[in-house]
Amino acid sequence: MGVHRIISLVREVPNLPATRAFYTEFGLHETSPGTFATQIGGEQLELRSGSEPRVAELNIGADAEADLDAIARRIEGLGISAERTGRGVEAVEPVTGVLVRISIAERLPKDPPPSAPTSVERTELVQRDPVRPQRLGHVAIGCTDVERAKRFFLDGIGMRLSDYVIGGPFMRFETDHHNVVLLPAPKTLLHHTAWKVRNVDEIGYGGSRMIENHPDRHAWGLGRHAASANYFWYLKDPAGAFSEYYYSEMDDLADTPFFWDPDPDGEELPVAAWASPALQDRPLVPEAMRAPILASGE
Repeated sequence: MGVHRIISLVREVPNLPATRAFYTEFGLHETSPGTFATQIGGEQLELRSGSEPRVAELNIGADAEADLDAIARRIEGLGISAERTGRGVEAVEPVTGVLVRISIAERLPKDPPPSAPTSVERTELVQRDPVRPQRLGHVAIGCTDVERAKRFFLDGIGMRLSDYVIGGPFMRFETDHHNVVLLPAPKTLLHHTAWKVRNVDEIGYGGSRMIENHPDRHAWGLGRHAASANYFWYLKDPAGAFSEYYYSEMDDLADTPFFWDPDPDGEELPVAAWASPALQDRPLVPEAMRAPILASGE
């Protein structure tokens, strides 16, 4: 019982038509203008027009009314206002200013296992079906005080800490290594969203297709993260954030919510265990962060 998944993310972007076109090509299904669905997660991304890129809402699923009551009490105990509405519990995380809504939602079915052909023609050895992300796996948000902001998610929402990577807490609901990540940044921004696909081949094929006519979209990949063991490829979207194709067999092997509990004596792991060379010296620095970082001389 408790919180168990990201239902959806709501973003404001200054270039709505270009961003909509990007996510359509990325493989999400646009169910109505600006609203996108995954294969098993349903409508998980909403894009709205705004003068500046902004994370507007993060919607999280819980099992029962009792969970909502407990979450509301915990958030209030942190000195943060939590409102019970007909849609669930709503609270603004004070560091990022993001509206977080927790509501009752059905659990998603288990991710389908990787498919392996049993009989194919020679010309069909490598499948080339369109890449369709299965679900939104995690959201990474840059903010000015990750230690203060993490209390909202750990002590208020009831998430668990998995690891610290590049100075940010990686937090989870259950058996995914992480679902919400906070990264140090000079301002609140969406760093990236991560969309789970069916296998490593889909990461490579999807990423290759996305940069075929738009090489400027490439940020970093193909690679494999160290802490979570996720395979990845990051692409830049028109609103200045990154969108990640990822796959992990480790999340499927994690059989309890305690699998990813950190080793208190372990060292902080690098971002990647291995990866192809990036095309930039700072492949995962959003445009909104580059000027302050470069100006600092770091």
